[in-house]
Amino acid sequence: MFKALTELRLNTRKFGLITAMKMLFKQYGWKVGVALFMYYLIRDVILYIIIPYLVIKGLITG
Repeated sequence: MFKALTELRLNTRKFGLITAMKMLFKQYGWKVGVALFMYYLIRDVILYIIIPYLVIKGLITG
């Protein structure tokens, strides 16, 4: 997956973000979509569910 991110960064500099994303999806297919979905799912669960829960329980002072 790191290879794909490196390619995305290089292609974004050359062609722009939209074209680079299209090229990435064309090359790797649905795997990129699943990876992006999982990244945002995990990030949002941590930010909007786990951290507020720990603050309410008093484990983290905020």
